[in-house]
Amino acid sequence: AKLLRSQPTQIVEPKGLLYVQQREFAVTTPNDGSVSILGSDDATTCHLIVLRHTGSGATCLTHCDGSDTEAEVSLIMSSVKSFSNTTGYGRLEVHLVGGFNDDRQLSQKLTNQLLRAFDLQPDDVHLVTFCVTELNDREEKDIHFPIIYGIAVNVKTAEIFPATFPEKGPDEDLRSAHVLTGARVSINKWAIKFQSQVFLLEGKTSYWNWNCLFFLTNVYKQSSS
Repeated sequence: AKLLRSQPTQIVEPKGLLYVQQREFAVTTPNDGSVSILGSDDATTCHLIVLRHTGSGATCLTHCDGSDTEAEVSLIMSSVKSFSNTTGYGRLEVHLVGGFNDDRQLSQKLTNQLLRAFDLQPDDVHLVTFCVTELNDREEKDIHFPIIYGIAVNVKTAEIFPATFPEKGPDEDLRSAHVLTGARVSINKWAIKFQSQVFLLEGKTSYWNWNCLFFLTNVYKQSSS
């Protein structure tokens, strides 16, 4: 945690970037010719998770808010493993960043949920970076703030660093709308695979040549009945 906190925050430009919003995650490999950086920010009590297989280099980044932590961890585990099933060596490594000493202790609750969710996985997962909650906290005039709000991971080199992003597209407003509703997350409603394919999102079509998996989580509203 100390090493990550000591690094300066880098500004990541859009070229080669796949930005991950809250309740989304993305997975790709070093062979991706279009995406070299996965990144996310604006995390306060939220946690940012990087899961990587050291053999295949398959890398996932997710922005977790505690909506359905166990399901999300299981989903990112299976996604990274699906990119690594032909690799006979390597291990799974996880990096946890985010949260602070908030008054409602939401950060600590999410930290505990994530540790439990990874502990429940049948595969061995090695915790490499643990920069969460009290280890990511600063205090100014008796008010607590996170030290790191955003990170990026270079999928070619595996470097992880504090980051901020001038652009958070594509379709930032549309993708963030589900969070603003306050609805719970429903995992794996949208699973979008970029391999020179057509990307469909709520009737909008874009043509991207991204050889990676990009998962968007849809939402539902609970019935009052």
